Amino acid sequence: MKIIESECLPGKTIAQMNLQTQRMLGQQGTAEFNGLHVDALQIGQINEMRQGPEIRRKNNCIVNMGGKLTREEVERRRKEHRAKFEVAEDVWTSIVLPRPDNSLVLLDRKREEMKCLAKELGDVVAHIAAIEQTESLDQVTGTKRPHE
Repeated sequence: MKIIESECLPGKTIAQMNLQTQRMLGQQGTAEFNGLHVDALQIGQINEMRQGPEIRRKNNCIVNMGGKLTREEVERRRKEHRAKFEVAEDVWTSIVLPRPDNSLVLLDRKREEMKCLAKELGDVVAHIAAIEQTESLDQVTGTKRPHE
């Protein structure tokens, strides 16, 4: 995946990229677009307008409620999409994906985020331990206190 290789979106995983592509296309299945250079937002607008009893959506994306598409059906759709939506080669070859200036900055940000999350987790664990200790003392003494 050229976007991942270019490191223009540092810290993003392939799974995150796939999910974002599904959102942009407005449909869960993406096999019929593999290898094509299309404007995903244009297809997403078309899918957004599709209505009917046979159209099922999950998180605003059209999902396939039938069986798995055959290789022939995927290829037929791919050819159709190529004819309708493929962006001209001179357009997509001229796109330059920017590289971040310094990936160490991202790494530092992630480390800071991790420290904050670790502190927050420690606070939550301490709070739970205090509640459990209070409950334990209440059981021993037979008193009941309202909890936070």
